[in-house]
Amino acid sequence: MRAAVHSDPVADPVVQAEGAVAEPEEIAPELQPRAATRRRPAWVKWTLLIGVLAAVAIAAALWRAHARNQVGYETVQVTRGTVQASITATGTLNPVVDVLVGSQVSGNIKALYADFNTKVTQGQLVAEIDPQIFQAQVDQAQAAVNAAHSAVLNAEAQVQKAHSDLAGTMANEKSAEAVKAKDEANALDADHQFQRQDSLFRAGIISQQDEETAKAARDAADAQVAADQAQIDAAKQNIVSAQAEVRVADAQLGSAQAQRIQAQGSLDQAKVNLAHTRITAPVNGTVIARNMSVGQTVAASFQSPTIFEIAQDLTKMQVDTNVDESDVANISVGQTATFTVDAYPGATFRGQVTAVRKAPISVQNVVTYDAVIAVANPDLKLFPGMTANVRILTLKAVNTLMVPNAVLRLHPSAAVLARAGLPPAQPGRQVVYVMQDGKPEARPVGFGISDGKFTAVTSSGLREGDLVVVMFTTPATSAASSPVPGPGRRGPGF
Repeated sequence: MRAAVHSDPVADPVVQAEGAVAEPEEIAPELQPRAATRRRPAWVKWTLLIGVLAAVAIAAALWRAHARNQVGYETVQVTRGTVQASITATGTLNPVVDVLVGSQVSGNIKALYADFNTKVTQGQLVAEIDPQIFQAQVDQAQAAVNAAHSAVLNAEAQVQKAHSDLAGTMANEKSAEAVKAKDEANALDADHQFQRQDSLFRAGIISQQDEETAKAARDAADAQVAADQAQIDAAKQNIVSAQAEVRVADAQLGSAQAQRIQAQGSLDQAKVNLAHTRITAPVNGTVIARNMSVGQTVAASFQSPTIFEIAQDLTKMQVDTNVDESDVANISVGQTATFTVDAYPGATFRGQVTAVRKAPISVQNVVTYDAVIAVANPDLKLFPGMTANVRILTLKAVNTLMVPNAVLRLHPSAAVLARAGLPPAQPGRQVVYVMQDGKPEARPVGFGISDGKFTAVTSSGLREGDLVVVMFTTPATSAASSPVPGPGRRGPGF
């Protein structure tokens, strides 16, 4: 009896060929292949797949939760160098000596002898006003002076005549007094003769006629003395009148002299006005502005119009800056300043503060003060009127520890500090976070001056080379206070 061979008709081509003519034989159930019985159902596969996916999801969730609690750090290094505190301001370049040349008289400009950028010397004629009107005024004033001089001469002659008249009246008085003295002597002699004649008449020695003749002679002598006294009184009145005439003549002389002085003053003023028609340069310098042209009318009634603006020396200039009132207390004479101008964007110019003017400048309720900065301009690159962006150096710390200003702007929240294992920040206490053995620690610190990028460290809490945290980072959120942390290391768990 031949043993039965169990094979798959599809898989066994020999059997298939051998039984090509005969019918296939039936095979017993116990003799069926076991591969069909070991096939797994589909639900088992899906169960296993779902389990794997759930495990992956749980692992990812755990990883994310762990990552959310992980804190990263961005750090910068403490360095040593120089920190300079400064004050910024804007200003305008101006000549040290800037002279406005104008006209003191009104009229038409006859000629201009200077223009823009003309170099002039002191006393040089730069402009001329039409002098015809002023020459006519000088001529009129000269004629008035001549007339006044003639009036003075006439008054002086009147004074001399008055004095002569006074002297004549005084001489008449003296003559009258001399005549009176003579007549008084004659009257006294006539009186004595009458006394003797009267005694002789009473004694009967002479006749009554002789006595009366003597009496008439005495009376005539007395009358002559009285007439002489009248002459003296008249002479005294003439003296008083002559003295009054002398005073009048003196007053007229004084008036004439005053009129002559007035006329001379008018002449001098007319000559000055005529001289002012010739406008000269008051200083040596360069003309930086010309405001009028030939033929233009200059009206100097209320204020002197400006014809030229002359800068005395453009090799020495100054910057007039507008310093805010909150910064002016930190500026003093002698401080160094640097500035730039738009005309030379790549160049930095240097100067020195020479004055801080106390006059306030108020513009739209903003008060500033003028800090004057002296600038050397030997190559004449700087022009008057240029806008300068000024930086005045107020304080300087040399060879000091310093950190970027981003360190000062770090203010992490209490939650971030807790994740990093740090205690909450204490109000009023300034600290920085320094990486120590891969972990941050809080250190108290004091800061000094700043130059806008770096700040000097004034306490001993830091050393050169320390890594200071400028940003705490997490995957979910950033607790940093500075968007630009500066150079440093980044990564979780330093």
